[in-house]
Amino acid sequence: MFTLPRSCWRAVSLLLVGSLLHTFAAAETALDPISPRLAGADPSRGEKIFLQCKACHVAEEGAPVTVGPNLWGVVNRPVGSQQGFEYSDSLKAIGGRWDYETLSRYLFEPAAMAPGGRMLFDGVKSARERADLIAYLRTLAHEPVALPEVPADALGPAYGGLPAGDGREAVYFTCRACHALEQFTDHTLSRDEWDALLDEMVSDNGMAQPEPWARSLMLDYLTVNFGAEQDWQGLPPGPGREEVFYTCKACHSLMLVTQQGMNRARWDDTLEWMVEEQGMDPIDDVATRDLILDYLSTHFNSG
Repeated sequence: MFTLPRSCWRAVSLLLVGSLLHTFAAAETALDPISPRLAGADPSRGEKIFLQCKACHVAEEGAPVTVGPNLWGVVNRPVGSQQGFEYSDSLKAIGGRWDYETLSRYLFEPAAMAPGGRMLFDGVKSARERADLIAYLRTLAHEPVALPEVPADALGPAYGGLPAGDGREAVYFTCRACHALEQFTDHTLSRDEWDALLDEMVSDNGMAQPEPWARSLMLDYLTVNFGAEQDWQGLPPGPGREEVFYTCKACHSLMLVTQQGMNRARWDDTLEWMVEEQGMDPIDDVATRDLILDYLSTHFNSG
């Protein structure tokens, strides 16, 4: 019988509450098609994003299911068809196949598409990250499913030239009520700076306060498309940052990482302890493990 690692209980409880709170709002969110993004998506970056999925999923041909289904060959597989896994009724009710758009909708907000399902994950809100992740999932097959053809009209300008992505509508209709789009698209700000600017517009310029879910979408969109840099939650730049970010955030607040100070050997022992005592999946790829250890010992080393 599987026992959830103690280190993940807090993360799971927060994800569950967040999923329940956002179910109805997310269900009404109109997503841009993911198909136009897939041709330029980066599977190698998607593999890093997938590190957070490995807490519950394997992706190896013939491997048994674990907490979740095996994701080998998931693209275009019939929904709810993995042998040996007990799916929720709400997920089985989706029907059809895991085509690219169905995967995108589900990965955006699993709880909205399959309420009461077993996937306690808040979703991948960034369209760019979602496209990269789906591009990686596509490689998990002997013969990857062909990329969809993109209608010509999907490539044309829309929304004042704002790039496609989740949150575009919220930004367009909220901001253009009082501004020319260039007044904010010419900026390059961090997520915190965009957040502060929204507060300023509400407090000093009479802008209506966006709903929390809409505000989150706006900040995600502005950060991805007009951001100084992705918000890495306090992790400094350097080789291995993405691997640490996606591996650790599956079960931990990254603040727990940034508060530590250990040499490389102690970080190595800690990873072993997380596998043996807390149920973390082993990091089998030697190069990835070395990147993580090098990054942690460089930036969070007590000396």
